[in-house]
Amino acid sequence: MPRALFLILLTLGSALPTRAEEIGLCAKTCVAERSRCQRDARALDQAERAGWVYQRQDVRMGSDASAEMERLEARQAEANKRRSERDADCEAAHLRCAADCRPGG
Repeated sequence: MPRALFLILLTLGSALPTRAEEIGLCAKTCVAERSRCQRDARALDQAERAGWVYQRQDVRMGSDASAEMERLEARQAEANKRRSERDADCEAAHLRCAADCRPGG
């Protein structure tokens, strides 16, 4: 009987470091996924804004510059809003992932 108890305790004791290693690996995966998400979000942001510099220069030379600048500024405000939403989505996904890594999560 004591031998069986010893084997059970030995098995449980050896499983604990493995679980800690799994949690650490899981957390690293979450961080890597968040970095990828943020990198993808920046790429989308850059793609949205790519032509704006040229459009602004063209507008300044045009006759209806004021109205066009207002439209460009509205587009920029919308792009800023989408960027914030993408950042929040990345952070929320990271928090869910990290919660899933915790024991009992």
